[in-house]
Formats: sequence, structure tokens, C-alpha cells
Amino acid sequence: MRGVRGAAVALASGVVMIVATGCGQPAADTANGKKLFAASCGGCHTLQDAGTKGRQGPNLDDAWRGSRQSGIPDSTFRGVVHRWIYESQPPMPRELVTGQDAHDVAAYVAEVAGKSQDSLAVPAQPQIPEAVPVDFIQNTP
Repeated sequence: MRGVRGAAVALASGVVMIVATGCGQPAADTANGKKLFAASCGGCHTLQDAGTKGRQGPNLDDAWRGSRQSGIPDSTFRGVVHRWIYESQPPMPRELVTGQDAHDVAAYVAEVAGKSQDSLAVPAQPQIPEAVPVDFIQNTP
């Protein structure tokens, strides 16, 4: 009986830990993530919340605004950033931050990227095609 209780407590603790950390993602310190982003990533990436003006890599506010407006959740952004930290392609160096620091940066960027309204990019507006005049269609060879 003691073994069953112990297993149940361990299982319940694991479930609580998974829920508390965002479905399997470790808990993150976004204040640390902001500091690390500014120091390690901001030289290349623009991100308004971090006050960075990098010009070599993508402007993360502009790059993610449309996806954010379409309803993609922060957890997806967090996973993308975390993956790019480890699997980036030149000129972005891999593993500028690692371990818990990588999780902190990913969580921070996911929390703020694409939320700024002060961006050079203008969100796409649906374009309504102009009607083609009937006489143009009739006179086309």
C-alpha cells in the first residue's frame, strides 16, 4: 500500500510540475531573459521591449506581429526561439545562451515580441481587387 501511495504522490507531483511550468517547459525568469537578450542577442535583433536596435538579424517585433495577431500562442513562440538558439544558421551563432538561460531568453521573447505598435512594418491589410470593366473583357483578343 505504501508503494502505491508513493507512486500516486510522485505522479501527482509530476502533473502539478508540468502544469505549473507550461506543459513541460521549465519555469522561466523573464527578467533574466530580458537582460540576457539585450546583452547577447540585441546587437543583431531589434526588440522594442528590450530597447535593442540590431540590424543584422530580423526585427522580432515585425517578424512576429502577424503570427501573434493570428492567435499563435506564446508557447509556440517560446519553442521557436528556444530551437533557434540551438539550431541557428550563420550568421547567427549557435548557443549564445544555454540551459536555463536559453529557456529564460525564449520565454522573454515569446512574452513581448510582436506586441509593439511602434514598428516600421505595417500589418497586411486585405486587398480587394478592382473590378475588371466588362468592355475590357469583351475587347480582349
